[in-house]
Amino acid sequence: MLVSFNWLKDFLNLDEQDPKALGEKITRTGVEIASVTRPADGLKKLVVGHVVDCEGVEGTHLHLTHVDVGEDEPLQIVCGAPNVAAGEDVIVALHGARIAGNEKIKKGKIRGMESYGMICGLQEIGFSDSVVPKKYADGIFVFPKDADVKPGQDVYDALGMNDYILDFDITPNRADTLSMEGSAYEVGAIIDQKPKIEPVVLKEDGPDWTDSFDVKVDEKLAPKFYLRKLTGVKVDESPLWMQTRLWNAGIRPINNVVDVTNYIMLLTGQPMHAYDARAFESGKFEVRTAKDGEKLTLLNEKEVDLDPHDIVITDGEKPVMMAGVMGGLNSEVTDDTTDVILESAIFDPTMVRRAAFRHANRTEASSRYEKGVNWDATEKSINAAALLIRNEAGATVDEGIIKATDAKRGPVVVKTTVSYINKVLGTKISADEMLHIFDRLNFDAKVNGDELVVNVPNRRWDIAIPADLVEEVGRLYGYDNLKSTQPLLPETHGGYSEFETQMRRFKRIAEGQGMLEAVSYSLTSPEKAVSFTKKAKALVQVQMPLNSSRSTMRQNLMTGLVDAASYNFARKQMDLRLYEQGRVYDHEGGTFNEHEHLAALYAGQTFAENWQHENQKIDFYFVKGQLTNMFTALGINENDVIYKADEAIPGMHPTRTADIYIKDQYVGMIGMLAHSLALADKNLRGHEVYGYELDLDVIIPMLTHGMTAKPAPKFPAISRDLSILVKKEYTNQEIENVIKANAGKYLRDLKVIDVYSGAHIEPDKKSLAYNLTFLNEKDTLTDEVVTKAMDQVTAALKEDIEAKIR
Repeated sequence: MLVSFNWLKDFLNLDEQDPKALGEKITRTGVEIASVTRPADGLKKLVVGHVVDCEGVEGTHLHLTHVDVGEDEPLQIVCGAPNVAAGEDVIVALHGARIAGNEKIKKGKIRGMESYGMICGLQEIGFSDSVVPKKYADGIFVFPKDADVKPGQDVYDALGMNDYILDFDITPNRADTLSMEGSAYEVGAIIDQKPKIEPVVLKEDGPDWTDSFDVKVDEKLAPKFYLRKLTGVKVDESPLWMQTRLWNAGIRPINNVVDVTNYIMLLTGQPMHAYDARAFESGKFEVRTAKDGEKLTLLNEKEVDLDPHDIVITDGEKPVMMAGVMGGLNSEVTDDTTDVILESAIFDPTMVRRAAFRHANRTEASSRYEKGVNWDATEKSINAAALLIRNEAGATVDEGIIKATDAKRGPVVVKTTVSYINKVLGTKISADEMLHIFDRLNFDAKVNGDELVVNVPNRRWDIAIPADLVEEVGRLYGYDNLKSTQPLLPETHGGYSEFETQMRRFKRIAEGQGMLEAVSYSLTSPEKAVSFTKKAKALVQVQMPLNSSRSTMRQNLMTGLVDAASYNFARKQMDLRLYEQGRVYDHEGGTFNEHEHLAALYAGQTFAENWQHENQKIDFYFVKGQLTNMFTALGINENDVIYKADEAIPGMHPTRTADIYIKDQYVGMIGMLAHSLALADKNLRGHEVYGYELDLDVIIPMLTHGMTAKPAPKFPAISRDLSILVKKEYTNQEIENVIKANAGKYLRDLKVIDVYSGAHIEPDKKSLAYNLTFLNEKDTLTDEVVTKAMDQVTAALKEDIEAKIR
């Protein structure tokens, strides 16, 4: 549940509460706040603009507009949105503005026309596609006529972006916080305030309608089922204040009738539904289980085969709604609807949950029904909805409520003792303190000696046994105030230092690339000790060596890996991927110094020999690619890494070796072993051996962050191939720029899969084939969206580079 901090202020005095600190308090009392966010963060220079004039640019989809942004002169802005028009109040990103994705807006030229800003859609300033009203989904946002906005003022307050959104990550037992009123009770208990929950006063100004409908409801399916009727409804978009509260709660505004039902659901936790009264011209209303073979097209245009265990609402014959889940398209409130029937009900939670999962159609309503709904809010909700629709849609409220079923549920009475609660918590809380805690919760509680009797209201259906009261007392008393009774024992804390942790990152990445770890001797010969080093340092020599080949401490790790390669080649192991992380030593400056290095060695084929693919030898660029991947995984920007040819590193090939610099600091080398080294060792002859060595002492202090991982997409990608014929003068980069500029935000990957120029096409042209992969990480991507993007790409290719689509 996304809870608006500003909306909470309607119920509580939060003037002295910091939203993030409040989120921490709530988390510490048992309801986790996953995040506290402010939509306006990171944005700047977004203002209201009034479009003074708007003219289409001939031969393009562009419009040349002049927009009043509160300055001396209107700004000229080129806009490509289809719904831009004179007289509109819009969102304008000025020169120097920051929009979503930290993108900076600058003045520039479009098709030769000066543009001094950008007219924005909601998605471009950070709104999710799922909450943007459909009429603005493919264009700019236009402020409703009722919006109190003026040119030049910031848009954040008007769009609800200066609000703080608390994400209540609730467990199923705390579904009472799936409403603003429930959240207000919870927050009020935490900060010791009584929430202001106002009663609904509804004036019925239409004729009695209750005798005009024959309503049949199975009480087992719907123990409470209320209906109201409104006439003379004028369907339009909702006022901006309501839209902002809906999209801040993650709900897309639809119209001023549907939005009211969603608004009341957020307010009270009671799911509601509005029907076009024309769907019930039969005068019948029936709640039953579905029959075999019945179908229903839902509001999301998904046709479902109803199951005999689904609860449905019918017009006496055909279903018009899957109860508790989603309404049917045949009873939808549309722009020409004039009479509306409101429904507020309690449905069997188990049947609703199973229906939602059975048809893969879980909704905000079904998630509430399956967890539980406050039985005391049913009538209040339908009256509040009727009141809002009358105020916002000019409706007349007909007299009377049809209460087809009206089962009652009284408060739960839980008895326990003060001593029992103190024993479980290990506390010495007095009876008066406990009474105050229950008063903060708005529970009616009484103490008689040691006995404690608590009347739990219906809005807290999660409390039924004494243990539940223990939890309530403990969490509001404060878990931090509970004394620890665990024995205190001496303990030695282990772990790695920050530097050691970073070294292990290098090793994990190398192993992830398929490398095998080698461990070689730290002692070697004086000649090998200084091989593979750009600048030899003073040697560390052993006073009493066992033999001449083990007399000196190494200054590089590559020597040991080359010895390991020779050993493996002698035993017919030709494909090698070895790495070693260890120390090298010197006596520079008269002191003994140790440095951490990492080295890798490659030889043979990129893949094991297999009939399914062609063999490919490891070369310089393969090893460089492996190293680049390692740097990327470590969070090193590849633009900071520079490779410079080096002909003078002992033991390395003079024309296939490079020094590695990060931010102009030398960190190591990469390249191929010299032929002279291979000739000196018969086991190395005929082999091309590549490797690199890095100085971790230099690199690790540069690491500020690693690669940020995220879960694999939950939704499938869609791939499309595109083949074009273009003039040879156009580069692949130019073509890709056109594709990326027009493929939309869901383009995830673009790659060339074929290039051809030859006898079958004109000599001055070439044929290229591309594979485009589209992915929406937040929803299932449809063929319609991808086809639209591909049409935009092909149109742009034809227009911009005169491409022929093959």
